[in-house]
Amino acid sequence: HVGEQAAIQILQRDPSLGGIEQEMTVLFADLRNFTRRCSTQPPQQIVALLNLFLTEMVEIVEQKHHGMVNKFLGDGFMALFGIGEGNIHHAAHAVAAAQEMLISLEKINHYLKTQEQHPLAMGIGIHTGIAVVGSIGSVRRLEYTAIGDTVNIAARVESLTKEVGEPLLFTEATRRSLPPSFVTDALPPHPVKGQPQPIPIFRIKPTSMTLPQTRSDLTLK
Repeated sequence: HVGEQAAIQILQRDPSLGGIEQEMTVLFADLRNFTRRCSTQPPQQIVALLNLFLTEMVEIVEQKHHGMVNKFLGDGFMALFGIGEGNIHHAAHAVAAAQEMLISLEKINHYLKTQEQHPLAMGIGIHTGIAVVGSIGSVRRLEYTAIGDTVNIAARVESLTKEVGEPLLFTEATRRSLPPSFVTDALPPHPVKGQPQPIPIFRIKPTSMTLPQTRSDLTLK
């Protein structure tokens, strides 16, 4: 299942759903230490918390930044930016979405504090490049998704957030696609699985941010 607008864009670009090569920006997001949390809280509470988190993040990606949440991965997800025609600023959309996601997580944590629950932590990795997108699967079940090195690198960069200690990292390819309004810091290159050389990684230069007022409609149902 994809959102209605994403479906329209997909069908306009690739009516046969057979698969094409396309430049895009891929974002992976993952909650930290959530498996450990699952062993200490009731299942209903875990599912309610995940639904709260994912509802907020999908809203940011799809309704505010022209992305498509393509896969839910347990306590994380993969999102694609640049699907369809005309979205040439997909790298900027992806990084802006990631920044807003981190701000939204602070709002969620404020709510969790009022419920006497431990806060959440998240890592986000982003990479821009060419990927193969299309409907992949069997005749009984297909999934519209992206595959290839671009997707693999984005996933590896997300994993690097644990090692580097930064919540948001992106690659040189993404940095080159960003407008000057994004001020970035270069970090030491890091080796990633499947790449012959360490890859340069970047973060958004830390600045003071005022968090929006905490939403009153955050609830664990």
